[in-house]
Order: sequence, then C-alpha cells, then structure tokens
Amino acid sequence: MPIRMDSSSRFANAEPILVGNKATFGRWARPSFMYESNLNEDQIIKVSIDQSNAGRPDLIANEYYGSDRLEWIVVLFNRPLEPIGWPKTGTVIHIPSKNVIFTNQQ
Repeated sequence: MPIRMDSSSRFANAEPILVGNKATFGRWARPSFMYESNLNEDQIIKVSIDQSNAGRPDLIANEYYGSDRLEWIVVLFNRPLEPIGWPKTGTVIHIPSKNVIFTNQQ
C-alpha cells in the first residue's frame, strides 16, 4: 500500500523502501536548497524576528511560503542549537525564497 502524505512533507520527494513488506522511508537526504552556500544572495530572505513571530517558525513559513506545514524548512535552513522557543525576538534569520523551494519540488 502506498504511503499517503501531503506535498509539504519533507519526505514528499523521497523514494519509499520496503521493510518487511511495508512501505517506509530510508535515510532522508537534505535537498540542495537547504544549504545557504548553494544559493545566491537574491535567493535568501532575511527575516527580522519580532514579538509577533518569535518562537513560531510555523507563522514564518505561513507568511513566506503560504503554508505553516513548511516550518521544517525554516528550522532546518537555520539549524538552531536550541530549537525550543526559537527564533528569539530581535534576531535575524535567513530562509530560502519561495521560488527556490517550489522550483525544486517535483
């Protein structure tokens, strides 16, 4: 039976594998757009964190990507050492632009 998932899942483009006749996923490979060094300056958005979006990567994803389910992109792109309550008020984070994300989707 195929695995059903939303296109916003980080596994959406991963190939399922069979383990004991059940479909599952193997090791996830980070997409190339998740590395800031692979992007041009115009493909990266700088987001200033204020009280309205502090600690809420889901709100940031919803504002910039149109879906709170893409919060994993905001978090993994920044790789915070302490993800609880991240990002903090007064900081600036970087996220890949929407066109980079959706250009790389299959």
